[in-house]
Amino acid sequence: MVGRNFAYQNMTTIKAIFDKDTYTNPFIGAGGNGVGVDDFNADNFDHGAAGFVGGSPFWVNQAGTKPISGFPVPPGTPAWGSKWKAAVADTYTHHLSMDAHGAHQSYRQNYLDLDPNYKNVFGQPLLRMTFDWQENDIKMAQFMFDKMAPIAKAMKPKYILGSPKNANSHFDTTTYQTTHMNGGAVMGEDPKTSAVNRYLQSWDVHNVFVIGASAFPQGLGYNPTGTVAALAYWSAKAIREQYLKNPGPLVQA
Repeated sequence: MVGRNFAYQNMTTIKAIFDKDTYTNPFIGAGGNGVGVDDFNADNFDHGAAGFVGGSPFWVNQAGTKPISGFPVPPGTPAWGSKWKAAVADTYTHHLSMDAHGAHQSYRQNYLDLDPNYKNVFGQPLLRMTFDWQENDIKMAQFMFDKMAPIAKAMKPKYILGSPKNANSHFDTTTYQTTHMNGGAVMGEDPKTSAVNRYLQSWDVHNVFVIGASAFPQGLGYNPTGTVAALAYWSAKAIREQYLKNPGPLVQA
């Protein structure tokens, strides 16, 4: 059961560049205190005609601008050198980035296992990730892009950059997208379909507790961090109050 239900996040981004009279000051963003638009997240809208399941919050990225690839520049700007540097300086305080932070479903064809070829310095096999975008992910990305684009246009920027996934889109490990992954050691009631029990204790080895987003069977629109923290407290309480007093399985299967 270890390795199944691996899920990611389905990101869609639009960048807008304004003229020099419009200041966005990305260096004073609110970070995690920002506000998201939840109209198209989860079940907050009718999926009937959309053709996909899941959803996504929208927000203007308020976490600052990441180095190099995070800096939007006008079309036709060289990817490096003095002209690129000048374009970055010109647009830095006059741009913003809008993100759709999409949910991601787990699929049988997306999973984690041990690599048959590559090993670490101790001779142990490395973790291998088998993953690609599926039709549901692509439809969601296109839907969210079509909802965000009018918002960007309404702000009347000089340039709008970005495009949604399409039928030929594949997962690309060369660009940063998100770091919040889910699944791989999912929590459940049955050892035939899950790796850990409700206390995040391994079904197979009772003194192994796996704390993290690996317990979640799907990826949601928002990051799992808060729920991971709650589960960590929940598991620690069970270890302290139950397991240490009587080591063994905390749930009988």
